[in-house]
Amino acid sequence: MGLKAGALLWNRMRFQVLDGVIDIDTGLTQLNRSFPDYSPGEPPLGVNAAVSPIAGTLPASRIMIIPLAPLSDWASVTHGEPYFSTVTNTIHVQFSNGVDVFVNALFWNPHSLIGPGNADTYNVAP
Repeated sequence: MGLKAGALLWNRMRFQVLDGVIDIDTGLTQLNRSFPDYSPGEPPLGVNAAVSPIAGTLPASRIMIIPLAPLSDWASVTHGEPYFSTVTNTIHVQFSNGVDVFVNALFWNPHSLIGPGNADTYNVAP
């Protein structure tokens, strides 16, 4: 894995979304998480939790999930809000689907130097 100084800011992955719900460890992590010091209101990595929070739980994550080709495989795939796992100290995302499918995605944590930034939750807040 391309860790640099303990951080991984982007990861292009191919993974299987099973029939049902699966939690994917993206491997993304960032040691310096003082985003408000760089830009007030800068989105955090997401909710800090041991398990996936309910879809739409605030705060919205700065992590971007970008579907990659073949896009037809994404037709029935949905996902929750990225969250910072307190178990692995990496970003996780919960995916769900009605059938088994392999998909390609880019997970991206924009560096704070790219900010300021803003984010809405991927789903309606509960």
